[in-house]
Amino acid sequence: MLSLLLSSSTWAQSTGWIENPNHPPVKVKFMLTGELDPVSQTLPAVLEVKLEDDWKTYWRSPGEGGIAPSINWDKSDNLAHVSWDWPKPEAFSLLGLQTFGYKHDVIFPMQLQIKDFNQPLNLKGLLTLSSCTNICVLTDYEINLDIDLKSMTADPGAMFAYNKATSSVPQRKTSADINLGWDQAKQQLEVVINEGDWHYPQLIIDGEPDVSFKLKHVETNSDEQGNKQLKAIFDGSSWLGETDVVGKALNVTVIEADTAIEYSAAVTSVDIIDNGSSLWTMLLIALLGGLILNVMPCVLPVLGMKLSAVVAAPSFNKTKIRQQFLSSALGILVSFWLLAGFIFTLKITGQAIGWGVQFQNPWFIGFMALVTSIFAINMLGAFEINLPSSVQTKLATTGGNDNRGHFLQGMFATLLATPCSAPFLGTAVAFALGADAISLFVIFTALAVGMALPWLLVAAVPQVANYFPKPGRWMNVVKVIFAGLLLITSLWLISLLANFIAITILWFAAVILVLLFITLMAKVHGSAAVIASISMAILISAITAFATSDNWASPLPTDLSWTPLQQSDIQTKVANGQTVFVDVTADWCITCKANKVGVILQDPVYSRLKQADIDLVIGDWTKPSAPITDYLQRHNRYGVPFNVVYGPNAPDGIQLPVILTAKQVVDAINQASAKAPF
Repeated sequence: MLSLLLSSSTWAQSTGWIENPNHPPVKVKFMLTGELDPVSQTLPAVLEVKLEDDWKTYWRSPGEGGIAPSINWDKSDNLAHVSWDWPKPEAFSLLGLQTFGYKHDVIFPMQLQIKDFNQPLNLKGLLTLSSCTNICVLTDYEINLDIDLKSMTADPGAMFAYNKATSSVPQRKTSADINLGWDQAKQQLEVVINEGDWHYPQLIIDGEPDVSFKLKHVETNSDEQGNKQLKAIFDGSSWLGETDVVGKALNVTVIEADTAIEYSAAVTSVDIIDNGSSLWTMLLIALLGGLILNVMPCVLPVLGMKLSAVVAAPSFNKTKIRQQFLSSALGILVSFWLLAGFIFTLKITGQAIGWGVQFQNPWFIGFMALVTSIFAINMLGAFEINLPSSVQTKLATTGGNDNRGHFLQGMFATLLATPCSAPFLGTAVAFALGADAISLFVIFTALAVGMALPWLLVAAVPQVANYFPKPGRWMNVVKVIFAGLLLITSLWLISLLANFIAITILWFAAVILVLLFITLMAKVHGSAAVIASISMAILISAITAFATSDNWASPLPTDLSWTPLQQSDIQTKVANGQTVFVDVTADWCITCKANKVGVILQDPVYSRLKQADIDLVIGDWTKPSAPITDYLQRHNRYGVPFNVVYGPNAPDGIQLPVILTAKQVVDAINQASAKAPF
């Protein structure tokens, strides 16, 4: 391993940046603050590490891979001991391994124990630093400083870095606040913390180098006296085989937003009673969430296609109906499994994960727009025109009435449903994305079954189809309506591409699609159908506008001043007495648009957000954004919309539900704010 030596003159209190030409993405610097403490005979110092791009280094307990940084001071003179403090780490997942460490810039605070303040200090240290991306590099850096302690002065830059680093070190608490119990038979660790108002914390266990602990589930509740309590269960494992940690001291680090607390306690022997209620509860929530997706506007056009195909059937053959509905249900199930596999792949490769992240990809949006456009045109009978026979056959079977067509309808219904969220869906997805691989696939399967439940019921009881209206001329009207819904969906998907493609190109594509749609409608159903459809659309729009005239009498306001999301800025504003309303949103999120139009831009919320004590912060997740993804995951959320209110009375934030109401928003602002409500 190549080492790089940087020598310093006697007056220097910093090594300056040390770089290794064989590993340029990483550089380090060691600094002394110059603040001698004659009572404790200590001298504060900092080690700063800068890592480029996706390189990371490790925490004191790196997890299932990696090596913690270390410094060998054996060759130093007048140095008794060095205490090393560790800022709170981030969690990383790569190839299924869980590790803990740091990216970009990390500062480690240290305390040097001096033997004699009247003698010079000669520091000779060998820093061994492991840095990794998809490969790992172990590099040595030599630290060499000669210090005259009598003439040393305070270094403001080093002092600032030391104080900043110390503030991010988890606060240490006594063992009286925590109970650790080990179940030898189950090889599980139970953690019970009897203080703190935790909501979505991250827990890290360390203290036994050969034992790794993986979170099984965590919950917050109250004990019999009504005191807040955090309870978590971890599966323990060791490469040495079965392990026993009874009587040993373990550290539990709890991290939530900007709060980090470290507990230490000895482990006792217990029998853990775990009824698995958390997973079963999430399964039920997932079923309900999947069922609710059927009434979301994203799914309605595809359900219209399904209904049209059934109604158009010449006879209600039970076997045929059962096959069709089972095919659609299977398409939904396969689509959810593909989503779960996609997310699992992102997790094991350490990439950002989230619900609906595929809509951050312009190729996916373009593909979905193309498919819905083909389906819309096919509903008009467009494939009866003279196209090559192979093309006609392919397009017809893609959206046709055979089992493959129904299977694809189920798949595309699922993909279109992902930007539509619901209260139950958000909870279940958050649990699944933060859980292990088995739980991830189980929850996504429950979501699929919930969404497919109406089709499964029809497949189980085909007689339901007898209650559908009989085929007739009215079906042409229904097909045009469903084709129009699909056209609207296609135009919406095209509009999402405005974040990636020039708007003039999108306008051209949209106009061509609309003209093609109208032309084909006139060719297949006659000009009278075109005139009737346009007239009906105008009439419905007029009725809707009149019915909601009280809410939409004036244009929606656009004068709210939003600033981009920065976690550090939020804490600064709260410290200055401000209340901060955070809106994490995306252009492709239907629920986000509904919250904005129906609540945020309407009184009384709009007027409250205009008050001088309110700061508005927006996180735009339309495109991939690592800071916004990190912010969501720190709050145990993996999708949008997500709204939080911070304030002097709620520095850790008040999380709002997925679907907002004016009362909930105003109440949260008033609760968090130091200012009395107007």
